[in-house]
Amino acid sequence: MMARSLQKHVVIAGRVNAGKSTLFNSIMGSDAAIVSEERGTTTDAVRKSIEVPGLGPVVFIDTAGIDDDTALSEERLKKTRAEFNKADAFIYTLDNGDEAILSKLAKYNKPVIKVIMAIDRDLSYDYGDAIVYRDDSSREEIFTALKKVLDTKEESLLAGLVDSGATIVMVMPQDAAAPKGRLIKAQVEAIREALDKGMTSIVVGDERLEEVRDRFTGIDLVICDSRVFKKVYDVFGKITKVTSFSVLFSKMKGDIDYFIESAKKFDDFKGDEKILIAEACTHPPINEDIGTVKIPAMLKKRFGDGLKFTFTRADDFENIEGYDMIIHCGACMFNRTLVLNRVMKAKEMGVPMTNYGVTIAYLNDILDKIEY
Repeated sequence: MMARSLQKHVVIAGRVNAGKSTLFNSIMGSDAAIVSEERGTTTDAVRKSIEVPGLGPVVFIDTAGIDDDTALSEERLKKTRAEFNKADAFIYTLDNGDEAILSKLAKYNKPVIKVIMAIDRDLSYDYGDAIVYRDDSSREEIFTALKKVLDTKEESLLAGLVDSGATIVMVMPQDAAAPKGRLIKAQVEAIREALDKGMTSIVVGDERLEEVRDRFTGIDLVICDSRVFKKVYDVFGKITKVTSFSVLFSKMKGDIDYFIESAKKFDDFKGDEKILIAEACTHPPINEDIGTVKIPAMLKKRFGDGLKFTFTRADDFENIEGYDMIIHCGACMFNRTLVLNRVMKAKEMGVPMTNYGVTIAYLNDILDKIEY
């Protein structure tokens, strides 16, 4: 199945006990979420992917009631807001007094499909154009509504860089920072897309670069891990296009033009700036971690030890005020909507935001030479 981060995300929202989890279970065709008459039953978000005819795999997310007033309400609502930032569309389960909540959803600028759960609801009330959900058969109405509002255009790493039949070299260093026994998501997606488009992929570690350059002709593109950007560019930069997995993911998932523009703000650094480094993954950092170790070391080498770093992981992106720069990972674990919401928040607060690959390109003085 397509990676979850590339699937459309549909968030089920509404008031406490408005039937969100019942609806979620009906759409899933199984008891994936706990259902109870007790207020605040749903605490952490529940996510599950299913195949929607005409859309492919879609992630549905069941969330806590947005008017939760239980003892843990603030923590639950914080998690709910984090899920709202991922929504490509909302399904809102109606109840009486929804106007204020619907106005909050409007700020996300995403389609809202209104549903009234027919079980234990007063259907004499005028719910307008809402879908009346009577039983499992009603989910087809929701699928039809989603197909009308969701963009079905597939995300692409390689669009605009190479055509079908191209030859691509993918440089994947196998050191302590590489996940044991597997490839990172960006690498998997690049290989998958190259296969789908009839391209030739040459996969190699960073110790055989000259051999590959001399052995193969007609190389159209080289994609590398950002950690070896300079090394790869020195070998291939004069004969073909060079980029990194992180840069390509930032183009596919985020706002590459803003990332490039923001990276140029490094030119104004004095050496005492506050930098937020945001990592999507939740794995514990290792000794050679690119976000917590290598990039800070490279920045300190360029601008001095006076730089101040803060590190966040996963959904932690609430407090970004006061930073001089945000450096985000490639976001292979996030969907595009979430990354763009983070970019929008940074723009609104006037904080430059770039990503790992673009930062490393800047620090290696090849920012104006990379392809995206």
